[in-house]
Amino acid sequence: MELLKQRIREAGIARTEEILDVSTFFNAQVDARLMQAIGDDFAEHFKDHDFDVFVTVESSGIAPSVFASLAAQKPLVIIKKSQKVMDDPRFVQQASFSFTKGNAYHLTTQLEFIKGKRIILIDDFLAQGSVVTNVETLLHKADATLVATGICISKDYQPGYQKLSAEGKDVYCQVHVTALEPQTNAIHIK
Repeated sequence: MELLKQRIREAGIARTEEILDVSTFFNAQVDARLMQAIGDDFAEHFKDHDFDVFVTVESSGIAPSVFASLAAQKPLVIIKKSQKVMDDPRFVQQASFSFTKGNAYHLTTQLEFIKGKRIILIDDFLAQGSVVTNVETLLHKADATLVATGICISKDYQPGYQKLSAEGKDVYCQVHVTALEPQTNAIHIK
């Protein structure tokens, strides 16, 4: 997606060889017009997919997912990150770990929102692929199916995209970042 590539080139910061900072327009200060364009792009890309609902994991994926939901006229379910295990049959959970923040949590949502549904996951970044894998496991617990995944920014210098592609997953990435050079703030995009 050219608009997102342009914004990353203009305002993205290569903090380290692993960390791309997009906080000025994406995940701290949000450019609503960009989020709408991202959502419209996802809706267009997935228009021929047979699915019932979008899901995202809180919180940076919410803005583009809302616009994808609006454009595609499909509901959106926001999966929460909970620190506690819930012993309540109305909820479904899956243990997960954030490599970025270095903490464990439980992906949590109400069973009724996803049970038996065909689902497309929208997320902001793809790095290790653990969010996609854990969301898919969560969905299986609810007899739901992960039809496809939409990613705003894939960090192709980490194994997530290659791993999911090798597994035959349907993954659409709007931008592929191939390398970061913090010394010169070079952000390599294909």
